Amino acid sequence: MIDDLLRAFQIDLSEGLEVRPAARLAEAPPPGGAPLLVCGVAPGTAARLQALLLAHYPPAHPVGLYRDGAVAEVRLDGLAAHEWANYALTLYLRPVERSERKRWPLDPLVEVMARLRSADGCPWDREQTHESLRRYMLEEAYEVVEAIDQGDPRHLCEELGDVLLQVVFHAQIAREAGRFDMSDVVSGITEKLIRRHPHVFGEAVAETAADVTRTWEAIKRSERGDQAPPSVLSGVSGGLPALSRALELQKRAARVGFDWPDAAGPADKVREELDEVLSAEPADQEGEVGDLLFAVVNLARKLKVDPEIALTRTNARFIRRFRYVEEKLAERGLRVTDVGLSEMDLLWDEAKRAEFGEKYRGK
Repeated sequence: MIDDLLRAFQIDLSEGLEVRPAARLAEAPPPGGAPLLVCGVAPGTAARLQALLLAHYPPAHPVGLYRDGAVAEVRLDGLAAHEWANYALTLYLRPVERSERKRWPLDPLVEVMARLRSADGCPWDREQTHESLRRYMLEEAYEVVEAIDQGDPRHLCEELGDVLLQVVFHAQIAREAGRFDMSDVVSGITEKLIRRHPHVFGEAVAETAADVTRTWEAIKRSERGDQAPPSVLSGVSGGLPALSRALELQKRAARVGFDWPDAAGPADKVREELDEVLSAEPADQEGEVGDLLFAVVNLARKLKVDPEIALTRTNARFIRRFRYVEEKLAERGLRVTDVGLSEMDLLWDEAKRAEFGEKYRGK
């Protein structure tokens, strides 16, 4: 069989040859610089393989198709259109030329980061570790959210680039340690998306978002070897901000029926927890405030409000209004330290009225 394939694709073994079964293509390291044979491509899997291979080859890369002694050639981004029922295919891909690889959008960024981390690169970049970069990943993610709230596409594009830089930075550090590289990151998430969307890349059916969620969770369980997690709360990241983590914990509990039927229960709980905060001894106040915040998150969830986003936007409003107070005082040659609370309150109310006027102008 292999001799037939060598003749059909006119493969010169002096260039080397990688042979991989289609079913395990995503498990091996990314394809190298040798020609690649992908054997045993089952009917209905061409779309899945196309997505996997696009992580390593440009869209226009030629793909040879072999079935029953016949050879055809298609573009890689057109492979999904070639699904032959009852036929197993073999694919052949020649190595990617360097000139083609330069068209891959991530390559320049990966190469710049490698240069920055090199011996003659940037001293600051060379010193960074996964741990030292942790706070930057969080900061950049929040700046993306802020750009979304501002509705500014140009700003959003810039902030997404900053998040991508953090991903490439971590991948380069891992590459230097021999753990993984950017290709592994891309191929890993590509394979995961394909595997967890069988209603798109396979024959499963999902009519609603709830159907998709159930399928996603079932596939996650199978990836763990069908082992039940120790708790329904397992898997909620400890790295989430406290409000977001509280929300996710409550959602997990609600899935198994540990929940109020409507917002009235959480609202009563907020009132109860507030009373307990106000009557608590100083040593107990931290715990009682935590209970109050948790109850507020629960109320937000029942109202279909994301508490993290809500508080982020409230922070932004506070900043805008407080700056308004500072600016109005500065116009009179004053600072906030020169006036009392009552005068600042008047300007604060003025800032609120100005915001509402701007919001409803023209309506």
